[in-house]
Amino acid sequence: MRARLGSARFGPARPGPTGLGSIRLGSIRLGSIRPGAVLLVAGLLAALAAAPLFELAHIASGAGWGRAVAALGSGRNLTAVRNTLMVGAAVTVLAVALGTAAALAVEKRPARERRLLRLAVAAPLLLPEFVLGFSWSQAYGPAGYADRYLHLRLPGLLGPTGIISALTAHALPLAYLATAAAIAVRPFAHLEQAARACGAGPVTVLRTVTFPLLRAPILAAAALVFVNCVNSFAIPQVLGTPDGFATMSTLVYSDLNLSADPDSFRQLAVVALAMAALVLVVIGGADLLPGAAAGSVPANSATASAPAAARRPVHRGRLARFSPARFSPVRVLVALYVLLAAGVPLLVLVGDAITRGPGLSPTPSHWTLANFTAALSGETVPALLRSLILAVAAAVLVPVMGLAVAAAGARLRRPLGTAVTLAYAIPGSALAVGVLVAYGRWLTGSALIILIAYLGKLWALGHRPVAAAVERIDPALARAARASGAGGVAAWRDTTLPALRPALAVGAALTLVFATHELTMSSILYGPGTQTLAVVVLDQQQLGQVGATSALALLLSVPPLAVGLALARGRRAGSQGRRGTVRAPGSTRGADSADGRDSAHGRDSRDREDMLDAMETPEDVLETADSTESAESAESAESAGSADSADSAGAVVSAG
Repeated sequence: MRARLGSARFGPARPGPTGLGSIRLGSIRLGSIRPGAVLLVAGLLAALAAAPLFELAHIASGAGWGRAVAALGSGRNLTAVRNTLMVGAAVTVLAVALGTAAALAVEKRPARERRLLRLAVAAPLLLPEFVLGFSWSQAYGPAGYADRYLHLRLPGLLGPTGIISALTAHALPLAYLATAAAIAVRPFAHLEQAARACGAGPVTVLRTVTFPLLRAPILAAAALVFVNCVNSFAIPQVLGTPDGFATMSTLVYSDLNLSADPDSFRQLAVVALAMAALVLVVIGGADLLPGAAAGSVPANSATASAPAAARRPVHRGRLARFSPARFSPVRVLVALYVLLAAGVPLLVLVGDAITRGPGLSPTPSHWTLANFTAALSGETVPALLRSLILAVAAAVLVPVMGLAVAAAGARLRRPLGTAVTLAYAIPGSALAVGVLVAYGRWLTGSALIILIAYLGKLWALGHRPVAAAVERIDPALARAARASGAGGVAAWRDTTLPALRPALAVGAALTLVFATHELTMSSILYGPGTQTLAVVVLDQQQLGQVGATSALALLLSVPPLAVGLALARGRRAGSQGRRGTVRAPGSTRGADSADGRDSAHGRDSRDREDMLDAMETPEDVLETADSTESAESAESAESAGSADSADSAGAVVSAG
């Protein structure tokens, strides 16, 4: 058997005890586990997505599809459809335009500044949607803080203008991350420099080089933002209901809670089914558009094909932090966005939570903890415990479900993964009504029905990180295990599973956060004694309890903010660990040289280990690009072997 010990490239593997020969990880033939995993995934998809949608379609077409279409096009149903399409289109245009502009500006900054700006742009995404909508109403709405103390008010906040503004602020990070990830893995810099060298101006470069390369990511970002708007419930409920502005999601909620008429329930099912169909059409259409395939550069080699100096922004060294450039327009605009979208609203929530009553100034003489005491009384503590139990249960099960998709085999993993992702795209209101119709006769009034909806909706959060990690695992690991006599199950357990642990942890963390503050499905499926914390917060807001609602909203914000901070600190620690391995020029080589191996082999091995830990999310793609950039900078510094090169390596280590 041939082997290269630095890069772990092995020759043909000998058949193992099960008679299976050449093996590709990700497509490991797992013997009896493979059909079992396929059956398990297919059964879960049928139970969690197909059955609810089938029952929803059955109810909607009970009086014939003609009457269903007529019901959708009449009265308030048609108004809700128009409002949803209008809000979705406006938010998509604004969020994608602003997110793309932010990505083009931020991703050309030096590495250290780029990381900080990314965290700042993504900050509003960490706030639960309800918290964002309610805090905006208290900060910028009628009789809000800005109105009382600055005599400024956001016109039309309670209505479509406010909904579009808040949803744009919440969706902008999604568009930014999708576009920035594409910039990080495509050879933008050296192509743009080539165009500028040929005499093209900035506008011509954007039109002929940058935007063609970004066409597919922009379309993907637009589809993602539009689907997010159709799914949105909390912001339209908080900012639109007082003005009588209804979207499809708020109409489903109000009809289900305020009407017991069977015909009204059938119309509700029609609206919910139309929401699901709208989302699936948008996703399918985005894949079929010519731009979805155009402009795609062989991106996995983009960072390799582009010279390091061309891809890397000019680093100004340690004195850059004292430069007036720190007040550049990019930093100022990002700071204003974070301050107005999340900072001021959160401070307003804190002020309302510690103030004795609405309308009082948040001065120390008016401070009190009575709002927190009132907020934690009654059903709040049981609801909090119930939310934690449901969230933990989902966080345990969802990554295992994602692992089952990965174990299904390479040929079936992609179609099964696509089905899981489409289940995530189904609007929460539609999925909740379908689950209620399908399983309500047995589980009405039980928290188990909420857990079923969570699993169907959040499955993709466990699948996507695992699928990305599987694609990056070196096939040679599995071949080596099988060549050593390990069976299919043992090879998968000993080579694949350890590499998937970071992905499983990320999936569990994401599921825990989303399940903790999930509101759309919980507000439809809860019964007496099964309220979740998000439902209790919504009830307090509808009762007009501003102080208690603010206190609960802060409590609801703790899990996502804590997880976001932990992930940011983990990334920083990982970056520092990678920077600590950079060797200064003239220093002795590490263990690779001691073993007589070429240093490039050792670097290949370390790069492979870093990639195993990386998840296929926009943030991780960006982090991986930064790490590659820093490593290449260190390599160029080492090869130079001069004092100037040593200074450059030190700058790379300090900047990350």
